[in-house]
Amino acid sequence: MCEKFGPPEVLKVVEKDKPLPKNDEILIRNYASSINTVDIMYRTAKLPPAIFRSFRTLFSPLSRIEFGIRKPKRKFPGSDFAGEIEAVGTNVQKWEEGDRVYGYSDSGGTLAEYVCLPESYRKMTKMPKNLKYEEAGSVPGGAPPALTGLRDKAYLQKDQKILIIGASGGIGSFAVQIAKNIYQAEVTAVCGPNNINMVTSLGADYVIDYTKENYLKSERKYDAIFDVVATISFSDAKNILTKNGLYIANNPLNRKKHLLYMITGNKRFKQGSTNESAENLSLLRNWIENGKVKPVIDTTFTLDQVSEAHRLYETGHAKGRVVITID
Repeated sequence: MCEKFGPPEVLKVVEKDKPLPKNDEILIRNYASSINTVDIMYRTAKLPPAIFRSFRTLFSPLSRIEFGIRKPKRKFPGSDFAGEIEAVGTNVQKWEEGDRVYGYSDSGGTLAEYVCLPESYRKMTKMPKNLKYEEAGSVPGGAPPALTGLRDKAYLQKDQKILIIGASGGIGSFAVQIAKNIYQAEVTAVCGPNNINMVTSLGADYVIDYTKENYLKSERKYDAIFDVVATISFSDAKNILTKNGLYIANNPLNRKKHLLYMITGNKRFKQGSTNESAENLSLLRNWIENGKVKPVIDTTFTLDQVSEAHRLYETGHAKGRVVITID
């Protein structure tokens, strides 16, 4: 529970009554969740540090409207979940007790033992059979942004050359696998020196250590750049893009210039997005069960270690996903 804004220490574990499903609802015994940027934003009422560097004074009041004026609007954090259906309402037909499911909750509340959702909820489906709960709980907030960025924004095709910046993180680790194993692209991954072996094992054809090589001065040209954390701007990226190459910024507002590109509608600049629909989660499940994609987990914490999990996530240096198990 998060009753006030502040550092990770404001998070606390509380006891609440077990929810009872209504006639059209299902009750999920939740076993795992992951930390996402939205959890940090609702806890702090702040946009990520790099966003609107020159406009912080203007956008700070707007962030309070979104996240809460005096206290958090979202008192119960957590978006990803993976668990087993424990009970179903009398009118429920699609789901049965014992079904193992995973998904994404737009309203939060998944750092909890139980999650209650309507049968018609469209961001939930059966979880991959070959995953443990903590692995499945890492997928919904990490893989869909990679999928939509590569498929719906980059329009990635076989043998195209793609540069993935931030390849070792929670989204980037999925992006490397999807680009290589699904779309059969030539993948160049950018990461720190401690993550080179991990990113190589995910299938990257080339790995660039950003501490040793300035990839912006490379003679290699890319058909697409997927910048997970928007570490560069499109004006930088266009120098290493092909004539019709696309730059996809997963967090576009990390750069002031991106706001201009968004307003003017630059056709080679794409704003990253995510879609945690049941259809996309089902597609990811199939890829995972077929061994084409696998979750990468940095650290698994228990529920009473949630503050530590938030602190690790906020460093920006986690290798893959940061997971919370709920026993």
